[in-house]
Amino acid sequence: MIVDAASARATGLLLASVQVKPDETKAPGINALKDLVNGLAAYAIIAAVAAVLLGGIAWALGERMGLDRASSMGKSGVLAGFGLAFLVGAAAAFVNFFLATGSTASSGTKADSTNGMRPPAIVRTVDDPAVVHDEPSASS
Repeated sequence: MIVDAASARATGLLLASVQVKPDETKAPGINALKDLVNGLAAYAIIAAVAAVLLGGIAWALGERMGLDRASSMGKSGVLAGFGLAFLVGAAAAFVNFFLATGSTASSGTKADSTNGMRPPAIVRTVDDPAVVHDEPSASS
């Protein structure tokens, strides 16, 4: 009884149309937030350059002096610096890609008569009367 009431309530809530459309004009202080994010990105790029430089120094000295631990840590530092620079540079592109992909998603409730099934991806029609299709045999 409680489960039926809860599912009826949830169904009622799911029928409400909820839409999310980002609008910069509706957000107070958006310019300050953009400036903050751009400042953090600048700090991250400086940290990435420092990681590449310090990692390169540790890698070179570790290889030259026979210090395997310093050499491997230097390699890790160089790779981490490059990875950080890549993420900072690609973050906006990744977020915009997933925002665009998510905005094309549907709720799965269609008003058409497909009974909830998707149409076939490929429909092939043959208009040639010479093409005759036999009934499938029982052996195949």
